[in-house]
Amino acid sequence: MIWEHPIEKQDELQRAYWNVGPYRVDPPESRDEINRKFLTSWYVLFSAWLEYSPSKNAAFCLPCYLFSTPSSRTNPFVVGRFKAWKKVGGVHCAFLTHQGLGPNSLHKMALQKCRDMMNSSQHIDKILLRQSAKVKAKNRLKLRVSIEAVRFCAFQGIAFRGHNKTVESQNRGNFLELVKHTSAFNDEVAVVVLENAHQNASYVSPLIQKELLSIYASKVQEFIRSEIGGEKFCIIVDESRDELGKEQAAITLRFVDKKGFFRERFFDIVNADDTKASTLKQAICKVLSYHQLRIQNIRGQGYDGASNMRGEWNGLQALFLNDCPYAYYIHCFSLRLQLVLVAIVQSLIPIENFFSIVTTVINLVSSSKRQDQLQSARALELEDLIDNGELETGKEKNQIGSLQRPGDTRWSSHLKSLMSLHKMFGLVLNVLENIVDDKGSTSSRSSAKGACEVMLCFEFEFILHFMIDLLGRTDDLCGLLQYRS
Repeated sequence: MIWEHPIEKQDELQRAYWNVGPYRVDPPESRDEINRKFLTSWYVLFSAWLEYSPSKNAAFCLPCYLFSTPSSRTNPFVVGRFKAWKKVGGVHCAFLTHQGLGPNSLHKMALQKCRDMMNSSQHIDKILLRQSAKVKAKNRLKLRVSIEAVRFCAFQGIAFRGHNKTVESQNRGNFLELVKHTSAFNDEVAVVVLENAHQNASYVSPLIQKELLSIYASKVQEFIRSEIGGEKFCIIVDESRDELGKEQAAITLRFVDKKGFFRERFFDIVNADDTKASTLKQAICKVLSYHQLRIQNIRGQGYDGASNMRGEWNGLQALFLNDCPYAYYIHCFSLRLQLVLVAIVQSLIPIENFFSIVTTVINLVSSSKRQDQLQSARALELEDLIDNGELETGKEKNQIGSLQRPGDTRWSSHLKSLMSLHKMFGLVLNVLENIVDDKGSTSSRSSAKGACEVMLCFEFEFILHFMIDLLGRTDDLCGLLQYRS
């Protein structure tokens, strides 16, 4: 019996028997005591299951035999005890009785099991596999949309998340809005992303965004590493604090690629517990060793002029020189130029006072109300100059502009600030006079009056033209020093 074999062998035996089909041979000429015998015509009438054993001279049911159980010992078509040929035929035919009338008879269920067994596409493992393939395809589509959204936001250098990412929000952030925008043009995407996605597999959470961004970063680093190969390179490091006040060091690598071109690639940002040279060196070496970049291949170091970076004995450059004597330190020439300008301004009181007045003027005029007045007056002035033929027209010419604030460290911004003040000098004076005449601006009137008096002095005018000329020359030099080879 099939059920007597090990469970792991039963399926194999059932398939083998069913593939062979019912055993059918011509019955012997011998008859029973009432002159009856098995008829071959019954093979045609019950072709799906009937088989005959000449050795036992008995009829069998192949499906019932294949799926028999210990309780099937009483079934004559399973154990081979059916020999009552006189009961075959007529209204109460034994073969028809065995088949049963309803769909849930033991014979019909066994026959259905045989058909299901051979219909492999309906097996539970195949169904699960098909379902799993559909789920995989949907998940891959969702993930692909998220990957493309991350790539776009990273390439454009824009923020991923907004202040409110709930469904009710009109702006859920660049990442989610880009996913939503993609679904609007693709129905296949629309049915699997955002609210239509399973909450445990939406692939849009901040954690997924960071993970995808980290993968992109790793791929970029691998590409840069392949560009360097085993050749020499230089490191450029600059430290700063993030919004949380944590110390971070940005690492840039400068090298000559395999085609002979100079390349300068931003490589990584590392967190440092403090700004000690030893701590920074440990963090930098950890990054380089992780990417299999040998410290002995360093041929240059570029840092700012802080003591922890350029210290001759305990500075970062000295620590690297101890490990690699060819890693020469070069203080950024552009930064040196900036430091020279800062030192000059701080050493000359008139110039320092000049920049103090400029800052005051910009603060007074930069309020939204005064800024509108200044820009409206500038627009009218440009129209008059164009009508009089004093200005050339063309693309990106004669922009209205506004007064620009100077940066603390970038002295090129000071040049732009002074040039904007020079262009709108008369208009700025008019705005300051309006502030003085405005009795509602009690806190600003005295500052505006003082600024007007200083701006009308020869000394202020002279320093303004002098600094524009000086900073114009240094700005060209600064640009050349920062120009990529």
